[in-house]
Amino acid sequence: MGKYRKGFLTAFVFSTVFGFSIQQASNAQEIHADQQSSSAAPFKEFQLETIVVTADAIDDEQQEIESRELRSHKVVDLAEILSDEMVEVQMIRKSGYGNEVSVRGFGQENIKVLLDGGILEGACGSRKDPSLSHINILTVQKLTVQEGPFDVTKPGCLGGYIDVVTKKPEEGFQGEVLGKIGSYGFHSDGFTTTGGSDNIQWLFGYNYSESDQYEDGSGERLWSVRDGLAASYSEEGREARAFQKHDIWGKLQFKPDENHTILLEHAYGKAYDILTPRVVFDTEEELTNLTKASWEIRNLGKLSEKLTLSFYRNEVDHYPFQYYRNVAVPKNNKVESVISGGAIQNLTETDFATLTYGIDWYYRDWWGDVYNSLTGEKLNEYLIPSVQSLNMGGYVKIDKTFDRLSLGLGLRYDRFRQEADEALVFTSAVTDDNRNVDYLIGGHLSIKYVLNDDAMFFGGVGRSYRTPTSSERYIQGNPTFFGNPDLKPTANTEFDVGFRYERGGLKFQTKGFYSSLKDYIYQESSFAGYKSYTNIDAHILGGDIKASVDIRDGFSLEGGIAYQKGVKESFPDNNNDDDLGQMAPVKGMLALNYNSDKTIGKQDRGLFGTVEWVHSNASRDIDTDAGEKPLEAWDIINLRMGYRFNSYRLNVGIDNLFDKNYTVANSYEWDVIGGTGADPAIVNEPGRFMYATIGYIW
Repeated sequence: MGKYRKGFLTAFVFSTVFGFSIQQASNAQEIHADQQSSSAAPFKEFQLETIVVTADAIDDEQQEIESRELRSHKVVDLAEILSDEMVEVQMIRKSGYGNEVSVRGFGQENIKVLLDGGILEGACGSRKDPSLSHINILTVQKLTVQEGPFDVTKPGCLGGYIDVVTKKPEEGFQGEVLGKIGSYGFHSDGFTTTGGSDNIQWLFGYNYSESDQYEDGSGERLWSVRDGLAASYSEEGREARAFQKHDIWGKLQFKPDENHTILLEHAYGKAYDILTPRVVFDTEEELTNLTKASWEIRNLGKLSEKLTLSFYRNEVDHYPFQYYRNVAVPKNNKVESVISGGAIQNLTETDFATLTYGIDWYYRDWWGDVYNSLTGEKLNEYLIPSVQSLNMGGYVKIDKTFDRLSLGLGLRYDRFRQEADEALVFTSAVTDDNRNVDYLIGGHLSIKYVLNDDAMFFGGVGRSYRTPTSSERYIQGNPTFFGNPDLKPTANTEFDVGFRYERGGLKFQTKGFYSSLKDYIYQESSFAGYKSYTNIDAHILGGDIKASVDIRDGFSLEGGIAYQKGVKESFPDNNNDDDLGQMAPVKGMLALNYNSDKTIGKQDRGLFGTVEWVHSNASRDIDTDAGEKPLEAWDIINLRMGYRFNSYRLNVGIDNLFDKNYTVANSYEWDVIGGTGADPAIVNEPGRFMYATIGYIW
């Protein structure tokens, strides 16, 4: 957990624990490097440089928690950071690179990933390229995690969302060079620099990273996951690297006057030879182009404190292949996902309340074909039948504060249209429907009550939706595996309640939630003999407790524990297990931290260290009828230490100190791109991983 997590946990303690909007001024629990003021509220944010939390609900003052930086972590991808930093987050291990997370039991499409507020999705139907894998860590300013259906300004966020906020250009001239090495041939080298005048600023960066295949705690390399299974690795595949990736990004910002900011930005990524042994395809190449333009106008008059216009285009080209596999007829796929979207949002301050309202839209085109790698012949030109999705929505949010009581009300309406432009060659045996239109109305009501300078209660109820994915409705694998166009959107009606307390060096927080899920989208092995998707009713309940205490002389102790359980209320065909799939067991963290920042003359020096224990109960409440398997309980110890001397940074660490063999999560979703609907294999975590980082900042 470490000092980095200490900053986050303390920030979380200071902020609301429910994931719902409270007031515009306290619209997000924010941790800002620039130390701009904001209010305590439902979001949990931590950022990758200086960590600052606002605590205005307590004393209207900002409080700097500590300066802990990204360099202190191993950091192969963002999913690992989130799992390391939040006890209620569980990583879903896919491979050495390209993993995803589950937040309070909501994973994959049930927890939306945003990039600076815009929708981001990978192209692979089997989720070999989850959204977070397309974002380079050096571009990130902070991560915002919204839990629950309590933000009407974002579409399709069933269990909440993760918003990756990237760095913005700054005046002057500053930058950073960073190099990282680690076990199993991992290394990452990059830089980012920014500068400019009062009116024009720029930002530019580049990063290259790669790794060999890691070994788990029993000494088995990554390729061994498929040993004895279909599409096992060839000799060449057993010696291949786990991944290689280049990223380059740039931004240009114009400030013609103090009330206008125009930002143009683009990021390009190229990854190749990404091994994904949990499924039957690896990734030969993956291209990412992320583009955005935004215009912020402030102080337009009584009706507008801030007007924001934005447009984005996120494209992912994904090329799975079987070059490294033992297969009779090697295949390769070509898959493309393009999402274009935009939003207009206005903020108005009135004597009565703060109003936030706007409209947004996004359009996604997703298609893919399967080829014979030897002959180039198309084997399935309808695998992803050119699915087009269009969502148009509008919202209004009202926030009002009465002395100790704050109320928040939000309403949202969406119209979602989804259509396949090519024939549903396999689904047609069940239905010919290839076009769906869904009308969705959601919102939230939330309350915050400050008891005194030390304590406060929170509560709220909200309703949100997530629409079926293009894959769930229209994938065309083979005659016994295909999507279900008749799927309904899932509705989440959620109740959250909690309490937090802070006094002196002691901080404590607890929260609980109950989510009633109507038409929850689930995998089904039909009585008719085919595999597809269906709607069921279910619920998820859980909560977490977090605390931290300052001891003395720079030492502190912090810990947390989280639990969630999912239960089916109705059942798919051939499934009578009450347990809902993809529910992480009880997870706990405990860390002893040391931090000593000193200024001697003109020299700034800082030494920090962390000893961290992470525990997970055994996975026993699992959906065995859906193919989930029991997983053993595990405990690991992580060590981190760092030293700062003026502009230089040095960090070293060891994850999984005692080289334990363990697995964090089940694999539930089918390998849809494999064309069989087969259950993916389970991938163990790396064994002992040692790493070091050196950086220079100017």
